[in-house]
Amino acid sequence: MANSKRAIATFVLALTAGGTIAQAHAVLDHASPDAGSTVSESPETVTLYFTESLEPKFSGAEVLNSNGDRVDGGSSASGNTMQASVKSLSPGSYTVKWHALSVDTHKSQGSFSFRVGQ
Repeated sequence: MANSKRAIATFVLALTAGGTIAQAHAVLDHASPDAGSTVSESPETVTLYFTESLEPKFSGAEVLNSNGDRVDGGSSASGNTMQASVKSLSPGSYTVKWHALSVDTHKSQGSFSFRVGQ
């Protein structure tokens, strides 16, 4: 009987611990420029900071203008940071679309917008 209780307790503990690990994803923590912000001048890069380390080959971002045209020069990831270089952005609205694969193999994606100028 004691062995049965021990086996059940071990099984429940394993399920609980496994569930916690499986819920870890690379979630966007913050960005520069901030989501929803207005910046007075064009940034040189858009930088995204995640809660987990990323797999660089399978993570990326693009910066799109209000017409949906891509205006970045490519992106790169290292550690928990992703950057997209941009040339001088004209005043207007921009959308950053990103996808990430964390080192624990969980996928996530999202987008946010920011404005340049008044």
